Amino acid sequence: MRSKDLLNRIATELSTVYDREESMAIARYVSDYMAESKMLNPDAEVEQTEETWLEEVLSRLKKSEPVQYVLGFAYFMGNRYVVNKDVLIPRPETEELLELVYKKSERGSFTAIDIGTGSGCIAVELSKKYPKARVYAVDVSERALAVASENSKNQNVQINFVSDDILHPAMEKYPTFDLIVSNPPYIASEEKEFMHANVLNFEPHLALFASNPLEFYEAIVRFAEKKLKSDGKIFLEINPVYAESTLEIYQRTGFSDIELVKDITGKQRFLFCRKL
Repeated sequence: MRSKDLLNRIATELSTVYDREESMAIARYVSDYMAESKMLNPDAEVEQTEETWLEEVLSRLKKSEPVQYVLGFAYFMGNRYVVNKDVLIPRPETEELLELVYKKSERGSFTAIDIGTGSGCIAVELSKKYPKARVYAVDVSERALAVASENSKNQNVQINFVSDDILHPAMEKYPTFDLIVSNPPYIASEEKEFMHANVLNFEPHLALFASNPLEFYEAIVRFAEKKLKSDGKIFLEINPVYAESTLEIYQRTGFSDIELVKDITGKQRFLFCRKL
């Protein structure tokens, strides 16, 4: 089979797992990677070694394994990030969270923390956008921190990584901050039945689910009360199902300028506030 026919072949083989639109998107992801890796020439036959590699990739994809894990990378804010099963795959919604940070934050020298850093994509992009900023990134997972550290090196930024559980943080590990950004675990266990197998069976549950979908937002309040400077800002990605409940947490704890912000689909996806 000639390489120019690969796109339709991949999409066809994935049609039993995904709808046509998603199958084509995954097919393009794979074919683009093959082209970038010089594995694919539109005017040449596919070599046997590439054919063997493709069969292995298709085998994993047909088991609903996300293409980002199969290939080992994902794109975020236009940049390539290493990902594996120890970290969540960066989502477009989190790009919107960063755009909100950029909109409401001035350039300059400040101290920021990314709580629940995972792949490190938020912390890395903050460091790139604000080169004078001192950025910290915390996660409870040592394996996630290893991935985040690799991504910071790949993107040539310096980040202060901290191994800690934000539900029970060691406060002495941290300075005070001007900015807190977080996309914490916020999916309730009862929402599992509505999730696709490629998320539920492969992405780390530690980073997805919370026994109480509000517990991390309450923990961030406690952390902010001690470690966020006066007039410091908080930017959070939240569960739209619990948007009003999350809002109430921050309303009753003395923060100002509290705002729920909709994502591109119209869902209440983000919360912004300022410490008095």
